[in-house]
Amino acid sequence: MIQMIIQYEVKQNLLGQYHEAIHRISAMLPDFEADMFSCSQSDQRNIFIESFFVPTEAHYHAMKKMRLSRDHSVFGMLEDYVPGGLERIGFMAIKQKR
Repeated sequence: MIQMIIQYEVKQNLLGQYHEAIHRISAMLPDFEADMFSCSQSDQRNIFIESFFVPTEAHYHAMKKMRLSRDHSVFGMLEDYVPGGLERIGFMAIKQKR
């Protein structure tokens, strides 16, 4: 199992729309075999950290590719909310021991 951690900043003036988007994102993650989703806001500025688990490294790489796709109907929404666009999103994977 892989813990996927995603970090990014959200523009202050778009926080309301962002909260709607993250609700849609979290609702669709189980379709990609992702579970245990959480999202928290850092104390500094508008930095958000998502965390969830996917079953394999292949799932991690596929999810990362989708999350960076401007053309994806849901994940692509973050393009407008993140200063600098989707390429400014940071990803990390932590492999869990069984």
